[in-house]
Amino acid sequence: MRASCILVTVVSILLWVDRLPAPIVEEEKPKPAAEQSEAPKRKRSKRSTTTGQPSAQTETRTQTTPAPAAEGPARFAGTWSGTINQGVLGDVTLSLSINASATSVQEASRVGTFTHPTTIAGTVLTWKSGWLSEINWTFAPNNDGKTAAVTSKSPFGVNGSATFRKQ
Repeated sequence: MRASCILVTVVSILLWVDRLPAPIVEEEKPKPAAEQSEAPKRKRSKRSTTTGQPSAQTETRTQTTPAPAAEGPARFAGTWSGTINQGVLGDVTLSLSINASATSVQEASRVGTFTHPTTIAGTVLTWKSGWLSEINWTFAPNNDGKTAAVTSKSPFGVNGSATFRKQ
């Protein structure tokens, strides 16, 4: 009888607690590429009449631009690993394998291996896990394509955030 009263009290408190709003994630908009002139301008220099070769000032230099980060589902795809706090379980080393279409994620850790459906909301991938699907996950890849911000939030005390690395 006493155990059932405690259980009813705990469940009542958990149902009464207001849920926290989702984390605010600012989307980074790509910066427009600098406009380039139609043809590279060359500096004019005096030429030596004795050698017949142009001076070193006439050389032009080219700059390499970094490859743009993948877009759409491709930006999420791959295997990502990191360590994130999971409440009573403590810090858990986790591997997240996201399929090429970013429609599912496979979580692998010391707790087990579980697959969950995902949803893309702009530049963030979300899914739910836990016995009662009470843990809300967010996965936001950074522009470098090698790291991602990962959060897990639950009304039961699982509130972790970490940076994961692509393998």
